[in-house]
Amino acid sequence: MLKQVAYNVYERSMARSIRREPGPRCIALVIADADLVDAGAIAKLATLAGWCCEIGIAELLIYVSITVQPPGERLAGQIEDTFAGAGFPGKIVSEGRVRELGGGRPCRVNVSIGYGGKHELTNALREALRAVQRGEIQPRDIDEALIEKHLIFQSEPDLFIRTGEERLSDFLIWQSVYSELYFTDVNWEDFRKVDLLRAVRDYQYRQRRFGR
Repeated sequence: MLKQVAYNVYERSMARSIRREPGPRCIALVIADADLVDAGAIAKLATLAGWCCEIGIAELLIYVSITVQPPGERLAGQIEDTFAGAGFPGKIVSEGRVRELGGGRPCRVNVSIGYGGKHELTNALREALRAVQRGEIQPRDIDEALIEKHLIFQSEPDLFIRTGEERLSDFLIWQSVYSELYFTDVNWEDFRKVDLLRAVRDYQYRQRRFGR
């Protein structure tokens, strides 16, 4: 009991400290579908979004990397149901299908289920080439701004969190080029609010260089 009280005090103290300093406006989080083993693990995605709201994060991007094929629409439906009643605006992308989320809460949530950056960038280039074929633009008009216009996920995360292991994923390979990376050996099953706060605090201690 005393241990839990001490933990709660520590968590609240850290949250207050974080609010006093500029923090990330957009966070990306990568987890594996194997970690979404039950309804509780899926429901915790909405809980994470709530934690982000509490500390002033405007957008949360979640990537569920697929370890078991096929990814299936069942997981996408379960995640959609989880967020449907939570009041977060955003979208869920699975196998190229986009489901819109409606809500009025201040944190926007976008979820990608197995739809990685390679597919996203390839599809954006195809859309640009189709515009050339239709005579709407010239090849010389294809630039960064045009590619970004055709990306499903438009935001550039300030902080990119990977749970459970220290390796990159192909999620947001265009958008995250200047993101700060944070790796934690804590699996999604054990990921707590304090782990999110530690990642944000680590971000606040860094000096961002944006590739310079």
